[in-house]
Amino acid sequence: MTGLPEVMVNFVTSSYKPELLKVLVDKVSAFPEVVSIMNNVNTSVGNTSVGEEEYTLHGKSSITETLRGLTFQISANSFFQTNTHQAEVLYKLIEECAGIRGDGSEIVLDLFCGTGTIGLTLARSVKHVYGYEVVPQAIADARLNAKLNGIQNATFVQGDLNKIDENFGKSFPKPDIVISDPNRPGMHMKLIKFLLNLRAPRIVYVSCNPATCARDLDYLCHGVAELNIKGCYKLIGLQPVDMFPHTPHIECVCLLELVDL
Repeated sequence: MTGLPEVMVNFVTSSYKPELLKVLVDKVSAFPEVVSIMNNVNTSVGNTSVGEEEYTLHGKSSITETLRGLTFQISANSFFQTNTHQAEVLYKLIEECAGIRGDGSEIVLDLFCGTGTIGLTLARSVKHVYGYEVVPQAIADARLNAKLNGIQNATFVQGDLNKIDENFGKSFPKPDIVISDPNRPGMHMKLIKFLLNLRAPRIVYVSCNPATCARDLDYLCHGVAELNIKGCYKLIGLQPVDMFPHTPHIECVCLLELVDL
């Protein structure tokens, strides 16, 4: 790591034909800040940011970024906020919403943890962070990021949060704070039901899709009538963050607190 900005370029294609990309690779690699050019191969029409196969066309297979005083290694198949400047704003807001006491006594459950950015920025002030993510490379990066930053009170587990069963939750103590940062489809009903049964005192819900965010907040606060599930949270506040300037897309940070029923 030189301290200079590092840029990764990721070409997503339906097949691996590096000879067709050679002209582009030669031109793009001429920029000194481009230290990684990847080719993710994905034959499906959906979720194209995550490749079925991954090839390094130039430089190294990952880049490093500094955020809130921590160093993160980022791979092409692992999620990281593209707007680092606003990510500082976003994660500071998440920490404020979490309301961490700072005495090192609290347990944080970090759902859809990606490369561990949110959980690791909170780990310094809590007892332990438990992170869950479906992408294996993201979990590998999260574990490496914990090691790179000397953080020993964070556990990262690979698993599909859309397919949890009755055993989910038995491998960690009841959390004081839940952070949930799902992708655009939002949270699966299985996870909604788990959170309503878990009854953590505070949930910080981070969303990049206002529609599914509103749906999930409604479930958590008002329940699901057709499934005879009662809600048990109150929406305390919601703050949009402009992560994608000059586009209609926003990120939202929502604070929910448990209501005594």
